[in-house]
Amino acid sequence: MKKILLSFAFFASIASAEVINAVAIVVENEAITLHDIEKTMKDLNINKDQAKGILINDRLERAQIKKFGIFVNEFELNKEIEKILQMNRIDLDTLKLSLKSKNKSFDEFKNELKKDLEKKRLYEGIAAGAKLDLSTEGLKNYYNSHLQDFTLYSELEVKIYKSNDPKLLEQLRISRLKHPNIREENALLNTKNADPRLLALLSRVNNNNYSTVLNSPNGYEMYYIKTKNNPQAIEFELIKNEVTNAYVAQQKQAFIQDFFDKLHAKAKIEYLR
Repeated sequence: MKKILLSFAFFASIASAEVINAVAIVVENEAITLHDIEKTMKDLNINKDQAKGILINDRLERAQIKKFGIFVNEFELNKEIEKILQMNRIDLDTLKLSLKSKNKSFDEFKNELKKDLEKKRLYEGIAAGAKLDLSTEGLKNYYNSHLQDFTLYSELEVKIYKSNDPKLLEQLRISRLKHPNIREENALLNTKNADPRLLALLSRVNNNNYSTVLNSPNGYEMYYIKTKNNPQAIEFELIKNEVTNAYVAQQKQAFIQDFFDKLHAKAKIEYLR
């Protein structure tokens, strides 16, 4: 009797595994399994429909990557990893330990990075086909409708967080839990004691929010914005290059979105489960 029960449990586990790995959706011959959907829901804390949407977009991107023959080789991948190590001022062993603490293997990290690089090349290739408006009229219209992005606050009350480990600051930004090794100080930044480029950067951060983690001569810094005072719109001619970059980026993003909207509308998508 015990053997029969064991056999039943064995076949039940196989059947369960088959269900988990069963194909739920096929997008341009690219499969999405039930496991893919469940994992995406768990990883991103989203519902099933949202997970399906993300995965369908991912498979559409994969199909286009194959279509255009985009490929990142091992040499290019290792070069990118070297850049990441240099940017974060860590060595390979430290990276691997960090990944291990997050239950992720180095091979998984490399595979995800490879996909990201291929996706980046795909987007760059698509955006290259955009017809860009670089007219002065177009630039001024963009500038006038996005004045909040080109406003400099000449006085900011902030809290500065400092650390030799950028991960601690990133953790604070996400969880708002401060590690004991993070140093902090209050400051009133203005045009007399701060770099205008820093003021411009922090001016774009909303009150009661953190900036991104920034490099500093003695490690890393992050700013928490308490209040911003004395707003001054920067004259168009003084920041024409910045306006141009932002306007071009918006046009490219809109072109890429339109490309995938049209692709999605005509794509062959089969819902099996």
